[in-house]
Amino acid sequence: MEPTSPLPSRPATGRGGDLDPSGGPDVHTGWRNSAPSDVRTPRQDAAAADVQTGWPAAADRADRADRADRADQRTPLGGGPPDVPPAAAGGRTRRGGLAGRLRFGPAPPLAWLLVVALVSGLVGGGLGAVLGARSHAAPPRPVVTEVVASNRASLDRVQAVANAVLPVVVQIEAGTGSGRATGSGVIMTRDGYVLTNAHVVAGAERILVTLPSAEELRARLVGRDSGSDLAVLKVQRSGLPVANFGSSAKLRVGELAVAVGSPFGLRGSVTTGIISALHRVVNLPGSGGGGAGDLVNAIQTDAAVNPGNSGGALANASGQVVGINTAIATNGQTEANAGIGFAIPIDEALEVARQLIAGRQVRVPFLGVQAVADLSPEVAEQYQLGGRAGALVQSVLAGGPAADAGLRGGDLVVRVAGRSVRGWDELKVAVRQVEVGQTIPIVVVRQGRELTLSITPIDQATAG
Repeated sequence: MEPTSPLPSRPATGRGGDLDPSGGPDVHTGWRNSAPSDVRTPRQDAAAADVQTGWPAAADRADRADRADRADQRTPLGGGPPDVPPAAAGGRTRRGGLAGRLRFGPAPPLAWLLVVALVSGLVGGGLGAVLGARSHAAPPRPVVTEVVASNRASLDRVQAVANAVLPVVVQIEAGTGSGRATGSGVIMTRDGYVLTNAHVVAGAERILVTLPSAEELRARLVGRDSGSDLAVLKVQRSGLPVANFGSSAKLRVGELAVAVGSPFGLRGSVTTGIISALHRVVNLPGSGGGGAGDLVNAIQTDAAVNPGNSGGALANASGQVVGINTAIATNGQTEANAGIGFAIPIDEALEVARQLIAGRQVRVPFLGVQAVADLSPEVAEQYQLGGRAGALVQSVLAGGPAADAGLRGGDLVVRVAGRSVRGWDELKVAVRQVEVGQTIPIVVVRQGRELTLSITPIDQATAG
């Protein structure tokens, strides 16, 4: 996991903002422009011109011109007219003269070419067959038109989302003793509160916010919570446009996702993709694989997210901000996007922001259990789990909420506060959704029997 802003060392996972360095293909329609194959009289030219224009009576006029000219025509012995190539001479019939005299000027419009190509494919007789049959029926509408319309609608949707979100996303530059980090932020209120990632402004001695209008404003840090990786800034400006916040709880895998931010310092950049997955648990640098340092319940997207996107908006098809872009996954050798980005759900982000603005400490629910990451068949058999999925408790913190509730090592947690649990990551997500101090039911499987216990989470900051 690579960050979207610089860190002293780069493990396999991370969060971000980047250090500001100092220092068409040819389209072949199948139409050809042909030189005339014989010398024509004015009437022949007129007939050919009529055919060129596509008027319905062109065939009749050309036919009459052909018969009138044939009376004066003299054919040498042993072949056709001296000015007609042998291939054309052998193919002249009552209406065949049209095929020899069709002359095409500039290529017709693309829509016409598509129609002609489609009609030719369906009828199977080529353009000459269509004219020879004197078909006056309107050609079928090409399927290509519908496909293009669908793509256009999709592009229009992305453009509409961009128009709605770009005015509420700012660029953030955090100056530290060692350099300058660049990130992004989302305008929360008209009077200048801005939501961003905590790691974007970590260690900042001065913070500069650039509005979409390119106006630069000094900002102060209102509050910062490293556990949730969120921070709130304040600029002295009123009447600002405000983001339209949606509900991350309503997100579905596969729906449109649009990321807006300042990747590599490129302010006002828009990328698009889909919601790839939900409820991810991402181990961030320095988290040690557990506790509040994890990015819990994250949204996964394939919309390109790069260093500098951190703190920016992830929006849905309605132009609503549903997440705060935070981290990317890489192969460990590059900071660039690899198609896997993560965002903090906006429902959780706004709750943290409200607490920070109110000056309250952000509380994180804590149970005091450590579970087995992977439940192997051997372990399942040892604890008589009977093929049940869940989070297998490995150890319980003495004096913690789990110990007080009667949880033991070897218990399989299968449900928390009515939410199904199928593994350690899902247990983390389920616990994060409950309130500190609120007693909730927890269902476990112990020695093949299902038990329901009551547990009261505490604030992790007080767990010691």
